[in-house]
Amino acid sequence: MQKELTLFKGLFQPFENIKILHINNGINFLNPVIEEVVADLHGELDARQFSNEASAKLSGTAREFEYIILSDILSHCPNKGKIIKMMYKALENSANIIILEKISHNNVDEIKSLLDKTSFVAINHIDLFDEYVIITAKKLHMWGSGL
Repeated sequence: MQKELTLFKGLFQPFENIKILHINNGINFLNPVIEEVVADLHGELDARQFSNEASAKLSGTAREFEYIILSDILSHCPNKGKIIKMMYKALENSANIIILEKISHNNVDEIKSLLDKTSFVAINHIDLFDEYVIITAKKLHMWGSGL
């Protein structure tokens, strides 16, 4: 598992004063890695516990985060597209979203399609952990929805 966590840590670019939003639905083994990234880069972590779709909603947040991590929440949200649009707005330009979903949910294609419709680019998925798939995407300035 240590090798996988080191590879996960490699998803983060070294932005000084990085700001990360992590909405977590019980994937706690990632917490030390995310906290280490934030500490190493003198950043800030907004860690939120997911309980239902309302707990994943952001209000009035625009271009605030360099990374947003959604840890097994989208499968539990009836309005996935709305959640992804909120996250798009909350990301800085050239920022990244990292989505972890249980492999058993079998929803990678749906999430990739929603990301594409929301104007995310460089959409990929990575099979790194035994039980979870990682889907990554980037928000580019003046691409699609711009913002």
